Amino acid sequence: MADQEARLDAAIRSFQEQAAKAAELKDKIAGLRGSARNADGSVTVTVAPSGALLGLQLSPKAMNRTHTALQQEILAAVREATQQAAAAMQQTVQPILGDRADQFKEAFNAHVEPLGPSAPPPAESLAGPALQQPVRTSRPTRPAPADDDDFGGPILRRDSF
Repeated sequence: MADQEARLDAAIRSFQEQAAKAAELKDKIAGLRGSARNADGSVTVTVAPSGALLGLQLSPKAMNRTHTALQQEILAAVREATQQAAAAMQQTVQPILGDRADQFKEAFNAHVEPLGPSAPPPAESLAGPALQQPVRTSRPTRPAPADDDDFGGPILRRDSF
């Protein structure tokens, strides 16, 4: 009986230690960010370790680019910031998780597609479909309500007062 109690106590302590590590890890991850800026500083991005875009700042100088060039500058900054956030994530989880850090990394990135190429795609591939006017279809008209639905008079009758 004492052996079972000792095993139970050890399991509870182990669970409490893991819960404390998980809480610590959660707090540290919540504050992680990656930031990057393009060469002339006109595009600045901030991302979460997941790659989610948290901030985008464009200076007036950024508006001097074509829309395609600006897109590429933004995407390159996002890629760089995401790599920075991923490195910060690895540095954060490694001391806490030890040999299980790789498992965590795989699970964390399971839904994330790999970063795309850093070279811009050809301009013709960025051209969207030609704008078309939306097709308007007419709605069927409702028939007018029949007059026999109105019984003429109040809904509640008070005959006995």
